[in-house]
Amino acid sequence: MTAMHDRMRLGALGLLLVGALALLAVGGGIGATMAHEGDAHPVHIHTGTCDELGEVVVPLGDIGAEGLVDGTPMAADEAMGPETAVAPDSSVTTVDLPLADIIAGGHAINAHESAEEIQNYIACGDIGGRMLGNRLLITLSELDESGYAGVAELEDNGDGTTTVSLFLIETAHEEGEGNAGGATPEAAAAGEDAAVTIADFSYNPDPIEVAVGGSVTWTNEDGSSHTATEDGGGFNSGRLGTGESFTQTFDEAGTYAYYCEYHANMTAEVVVE
Repeated sequence: MTAMHDRMRLGALGLLLVGALALLAVGGGIGATMAHEGDAHPVHIHTGTCDELGEVVVPLGDIGAEGLVDGTPMAADEAMGPETAVAPDSSVTTVDLPLADIIAGGHAINAHESAEEIQNYIACGDIGGRMLGNRLLITLSELDESGYAGVAELEDNGDGTTTVSLFLIETAHEEGEGNAGGATPEAAAAGEDAAVTIADFSYNPDPIEVAVGGSVTWTNEDGSSHTATEDGGGFNSGRLGTGESFTQTFDEAGTYAYYCEYHANMTAEVVVE
């Protein structure tokens, strides 16, 4: 792929990114965009879907301001337009898999916060939809109120390879909307029994407080399956589908950290006093 071809691809996909994010703003409550300066975001093609990611099939180039093309930073042209313009982080990677196989096999593209915070998922998109000639465009939806969203284009090169172009921007939520303002839920008052709601890929409240001898009941109100699994063993809810609950009694004081086996970025604590 020539440098000119790369620039044309990035320019065209930039327009698609604007359109996709405009739709996200209408449906997902995303506010104004802002410039991003930070670590590059590792990204992979996984088996499964964003609700239940499977194993990594192939790593893609890190999404970052350098705009990697098959691991090599693109030479940046002189900035044009107003200083208020926001350039998305990006990467372009050619993988040795036909696009038809990627779609038929059931896969998703998942982006992580950073190499150091690899357990935190920030944006994900299931690979599927309508083809635009030899190309497929998908949305990378925000995960766990990360503040990131974007688009991915997968192009069938006709030789058994697929070129995956990724764009990601950091977004600002409207203050006071949901938990986007950064406020953390208050701990529940200690008592004999307490309840935790699983929704929007988070446990609420966190932490939850309960008296010695009391119990905590987790209820999954999300559209995907989750677990409440204690770190290092101990209690384990097993798979909780939508509407299902699990109750655990705590007979000893202490702090019990737990997480979701399906979504490692979901963590919380039970405080027993």
